[in-house]
Amino acid sequence: MGLNLLALESSTEHCSAALWLDGHVAVRHSPNAQRHSETLLPLVQELLEAAGLDARALDAVAFGSGPGAFTGLRLACGVAQGLALGLGIPTIPVSTLLALAQSAAEPRVAALLDARMGQVYCAAYEREGEGWVTRIDPCLSDPDALPPLPGGKWLPVGSGAELLAARLQTAWPDQMLPVQAGIVPDAAHIAALAVQAHALGVAIDPEAASPLYLRDKVAQTRAERAS
Repeated sequence: MGLNLLALESSTEHCSAALWLDGHVAVRHSPNAQRHSETLLPLVQELLEAAGLDARALDAVAFGSGPGAFTGLRLACGVAQGLALGLGIPTIPVSTLLALAQSAAEPRVAALLDARMGQVYCAAYEREGEGWVTRIDPCLSDPDALPPLPGGKWLPVGSGAELLAARLQTAWPDQMLPVQAGIVPDAAHIAALAVQAHALGVAIDPEAASPLYLRDKVAQTRAERAS
């Protein structure tokens, strides 16, 4: 029996939804970078209507779990939880950094997202068969304190890689391929990774789903700043 899976991604200014139907994937993107909360569910409805699929035929809901923008991560997770709870199906959280790696054709990928506040979210992955092996776990890093990469040539992707293109050559000398620009976390890649996870039995109850923030606190309260 084929797998029917919905994937949601809103961790950056780009918002998307994808529908995986037994090996075939359709994806929709939001044209408005500032209104994810108003566009994500309509994207889902558009996908289901175009496929002629009742939501009750879904087997799982995947979402880009982070790291990324707090509001966007909460949105994707909350929508995935709500849908999965209502349908009685599991959720599958997928790293947004791994989704960046999935978009690349190279076997070794350094995935970096702009984390604002002068920092980046960073991870490194190496292809092994149809999947990936994590070489650097997702972390929050200062530009001058990036974790060391294993040997070999690596392809840097993501908004953080574009932001730090010059510094990457210093942090990882002689290991960097040219930065591949324009790569963002996308629901189609979230879907592909979630299908692999589902095959391995990696799915969780909706109540247990949560975003991966990495940064515990974005801003202090007024009282804390004054103390």
